[in-house]
Amino acid sequence: METTPRSGSARRDARWSTFARQYLPHGAPLTIPVTFSYRRSDPLCVRAVFHCPHGNDVTWVLGRDVLAAATRTLTGSSDIIGWPDPVDGRLWLRLGPSPDHALLSLDRDQLTAWLQITYTLVPPGTEEDHLDWTPIHLLLAC
Repeated sequence: METTPRSGSARRDARWSTFARQYLPHGAPLTIPVTFSYRRSDPLCVRAVFHCPHGNDVTWVLGRDVLAAATRTLTGSSDIIGWPDPVDGRLWLRLGPSPDHALLSLDRDQLTAWLQITYTLVPPGTEEDHLDWTPIHLLLAC
């Protein structure tokens, strides 16, 4: 896990590189490198880049609050659903519509620790204070 300073000593980004297991209908799970990134300037979102073995990385934009809730309980809807596995300490993510979804698992404790780092950048409940509302204001001014 790392945090990246951008201007002065203030941290603006947090990155975490880890491995996810992708479970396929037949055969053993695949181990896929994944990089999670969080930017203070985009406080509601976490980007997960899955580095596929043959190139063509896949990026998912996930709600930070959905990821956090999934560490505790079944949460999400539609294309993103997550839940904790109380037996082995993993977090499960189902990404994509059924039946063509990807089923992945991550280390729940490591994800929780990384989310805590993002909370030092933008505490929960203060996300709106970090949003740039200028584009919305310009749209409304038309």
